[in-house]
Amino acid sequence: MPSDSSGKTSFYLFISTLSFGSGWFSLSFVIPLLAQNIGFSYVVIGILGFLAALPFPVVAFIYLKSGYRMLRYGTVIPLLSLAALSLLFYFFYSSYFIPLTVIASIMQAPWWIATEISLGTFSGSRNAEKYSAGWGIPNALAPLIMGAILQISGYEIVFLVSMSAFIAGALTSPRPGILPEQKEVKPVKRIYLLSLFFAGIFSGFIYFVMEPVLRAQGFNYLIIGGVISLYGVVAAIGYIILNYARDLKISTYSALSALLIVPTAIIGVSLNLYTIVISVILAGFGVSIGMSKVLSYIAGSSDVKRGVFYYEMFFGTGFMAGSLLQDVLYQYIGKFTILLMFIIPLIYAVAILSGKWH
Repeated sequence: MPSDSSGKTSFYLFISTLSFGSGWFSLSFVIPLLAQNIGFSYVVIGILGFLAALPFPVVAFIYLKSGYRMLRYGTVIPLLSLAALSLLFYFFYSSYFIPLTVIASIMQAPWWIATEISLGTFSGSRNAEKYSAGWGIPNALAPLIMGAILQISGYEIVFLVSMSAFIAGALTSPRPGILPEQKEVKPVKRIYLLSLFFAGIFSGFIYFVMEPVLRAQGFNYLIIGGVISLYGVVAAIGYIILNYARDLKISTYSALSALLIVPTAIIGVSLNLYTIVISVILAGFGVSIGMSKVLSYIAGSSDVKRGVFYYEMFFGTGFMAGSLLQDVLYQYIGKFTILLMFIIPLIYAVAILSGKWH
């Protein structure tokens, strides 16, 4: 496997991240659809979404005390494990869907967290940008491609694609360097991190609520893949724009991120493709603000490990609420609860902009 002395670590980081992203976003796209196809209820699908996010704050907390060995294991073992799980999905997805999905959800978390902590230790330049591009490209393209594959073939092809991608990621995974000890620069105002919580709510909602709901409403796999890919494309565009945008106060960015997620509430009144597309476009920009400007604020205030923990705690908790809570509400009360959930970010944004919360 590549080492820092090769002089190509930065390139390998991009290839490994691209490979992991291709494998994971392909696999994660089909999991809610497959659960709905097998016949699981929205509650069960929501539980799977909850379990997909739960390992992130837990693993991030564990990694607060990480050393080189933990970082290295975290960037390789998940890739090999997910490759093996993809093969098991190929043969046994109908019989062992729940345990395979739960194990896969647990195994993905260390890769993200170990890689994010290791970024500053790799040789080469602009590693954060290469990492973001590496997972951003498949985040935008994999759902559409997998939707097309599902439309003309079946789930088995997706599992083979994922397995191949994870193996490629393991073979190109760069070795992290030694992470210097850092101390917190200044206190983080956690009230501003709630925009990450709302970004997590939307992300959990779009994968583990909207996907199966759209399928139940009769939309084909290609359209569903297109909707999810639209989210990834808009978020990627947002990241690019924000690199050149004038810096504003963190309170303004947090409020703006939350406000752009609010229009998703319209789906609770009118569940059709037009309202879904509009909400996905606006929320995609909102999420990009939370995952760039707010994350940058965290990075400027904390050491690397603690910053990753803050991010994973707020975003992961939101993802759990957006998947499990909304699925339960949708199943037992109805789509009107979508309106109620996405009005909450409006209350937060108004409170921030009015100066009530500082």
